[in-house]
Parts: sequence; C-alpha cells; structure tokens
Amino acid sequence: MKRLGHSDVLWRGNSLYLAKRKAGSIVEDDRYPGMWRVRMSDGSLSDMVNRTRAKDAAAAGAIYRHNQKASPRPQESP
Repeated sequence: MKRLGHSDVLWRGNSLYLAKRKAGSIVEDDRYPGMWRVRMSDGSLSDMVNRTRAKDAAAAGAIYRHNQKASPRPQESP
C-alpha cells in the first residue's frame, strides 16, 4: 500500500476523499456560527475550530490512519 500525503487529499464540499475513498468530513457547529467540527470515523465530533483548521485536522488524521496501515517506514539506526 502506498503512503499518502497532503497532495493526495481531495475535498468535495465538506467531505474529504483520500485515494478516491471518502475518508472524513467536517460539519458546521449547530450552536456557534462560523465554527466547525471534524466528524470522526466512529461518528463522534471533535472540539470546535475554524473551518481551515477543521479541514487541516481532518486531512492530517485521514493521512495518518492510512499511512499506519501502509508498510511502516524503516527505522533509522541509532
């Protein structure tokens, strides 16, 4: 499995796609206008942040989860 980076992220509206698969989403907070939350894979929501930070956090989390499943990088010798 190929390791992915931020260049492999595609946003369609508020949905995040990674390697052509939906990998996450962001939702606007019901109570505070202009604030957003990341919808986690288990359905829970993150803390409130602005939209830019929510998109960045969703992308970073999806990339991290994908790369954990990909072959691990060789560790450097001490």
